[in-house]
Order: sequence, then structure tokens, then C-alpha cells
Amino acid sequence: MELLVRVLGAVFGGGGHGPGAGRCGPGLRRRVAERRAVNDGVYGAGGSEAKDLAELAVALCGAVTGACGLLLARQGEAGHPPPTWTVVLAAPLCASLVFVGAGGLLRWWCGERFLRGVLLPHPLVKLECAAAGALFGGAVLLATGPAAERQWGALSLGGHAWLLVASIRALSVVSRRAAREKRVEKRDKTGDVEGAEG
Repeated sequence: MELLVRVLGAVFGGGGHGPGAGRCGPGLRRRVAERRAVNDGVYGAGGSEAKDLAELAVALCGAVTGACGLLLARQGEAGHPPPTWTVVLAAPLCASLVFVGAGGLLRWWCGERFLRGVLLPHPLVKLECAAAGALFGGAVLLATGPAAERQWGALSLGGHAWLLVASIRALSVVSRRAAREKRVEKRDKTGDVEGAEG
């Protein structure tokens, strides 16, 4: 508990221990506001960083969608399908929470320009919505009617496939960003060497 209090104190700037206890530091709100302003400038313009962030956000939502669909399908595949009321309530609720929560977080952190100008027009957003609808719709349909284990197995395969595709997309974005950062770092180093020689 003591460690938690110290960590929270360091994050929020107060501390509560040691010299200066009770004084507020620079403040988390100010730092977050500054970071959001920088992010709006970087991601709102729609450059390669913004496109990478949009693709990464969609890929992470896809991974969550695939994992949720997979969890629902695995129970049915094992011969213990989830109760109908659970699937009918959980599937749309989980999908809504994932998409609305991710959109709200990205709007808050990266700005409205990024959300409307870069993320929503991204072609993978429509594909992700269709995949989420297919996975969760399939789970609802299978839960409401008589379904064989092989049908649940097909849904499980779809969840596995979507989780795999989303993970590969996320890894490709991360590796592309790392390669771009390496190129910039290398270019900066060679520029520094040429500047020192000249």
C-alpha cells in the first residue's frame, strides 16, 4: 500500500512524503494538456505518424474483437455454449465498449482532427466493423438456435484468424515505425558528421 501511495504521489505531483509534502508539483493536468496539444499537431495533420497510429488503433481493436469472439466460440466448441442471454447482452455491449472507448480515448488524446480526418476514413475501420459484426453476430445466432459443435468451431476459427490478422497488422505497424525512427536517427548522425567535417 505504501508503494502505491508513493507511485500515485509521484504521478500526480503531490507525493505526500518527504520534504515539500502537500505541495503540488507541475501538475498532471498541465502536462497532459501540453501533450495533447503536441499530439493534435502531430496526428491531426494526417502524416505518416497519424496513419500508423490509426492503423495500430484499428489493429488493437481487431485483436480485442478476435479474442472476444474466440472466447465465446471456444465455450460452444467444447460443448458448453454460453447462455443465450449472456451472448445477446455481451456481444453488442463488448463491441460498443471497444469501439466507443477506443474512439473516445483517441479523440481525447490525439484530437478531433485525427479522429474525423484520419481514423474514421481509414479503410480498415470499415473492415474491422464488418469483422466484429460477423463474429459477434455469429455468436448471437449460434447461441439463440440449435448449433452443432462444428459451427462453433467455424466461429472459433474466425476468431483465431481475426486475432492473428490483427496481431500481424499491429506488429507490421510497430516494425515500420521502428525502421522509420532508425532511418531518421541514422540520417541525423550522418548529418552531424558532415556538419562537423564542413
